[in-house]
Amino acid sequence: MASTQAFWIDAAHEGTQARYGEQLRRWRHAFAAGEGEPAANGVTLDPLHFALSAWEVATRPVAESPYVLSHPRVLDATCHRPEEAPGPLAVVELAAPAPVRLPEGWSGWQRQDGDGPAYVTPPYERRTALSTLELRVPLAADGLPTPTRARAEGLPNLDDAQASLEALVAELNAAVTPFLRELDGLGR
Repeated sequence: MASTQAFWIDAAHEGTQARYGEQLRRWRHAFAAGEGEPAANGVTLDPLHFALSAWEVATRPVAESPYVLSHPRVLDATCHRPEEAPGPLAVVELAAPAPVRLPEGWSGWQRQDGDGPAYVTPPYERRTALSTLELRVPLAADGLPTPTRARAEGLPNLDDAQASLEALVAELNAAVTPFLRELDGLGR
């Protein structure tokens, strides 16, 4: 059964935090301090830069097994700092029911149980109409924890990354979970 939360940190499987720590080491370049940013041993101490990098490592294809898990309807979730926006932005794409009844012979999202994505597209040889709901959530950069120190020269601290993820997960859950409840019929 799917969680009613949009996102959560995978604490249920043994070794997931250690694997996330390995990913942080592999992707340490993402945490390198930029020009003018506060740093410790080459690692950024800028809360936003650090949190966005921690999210990327925990959720994107760079992670063999994601450390931040998501509700089955979440197709994609990115957190970034767009050049044209005044602050950080999360973009979350949800699988949504079709806004109109599909004609005979057409398919929509298919619910799949088990490992992997829960909402999948039908085979390409079928006529398919897929609806998504894109949520754009401005993030509160001032609510992010400040990284404390580097683990070693150029290596981000796992505890700091964990704290950043917890802050982002909480903020995104507050924004996204009400939509999931409505889509799953739990908001009525």
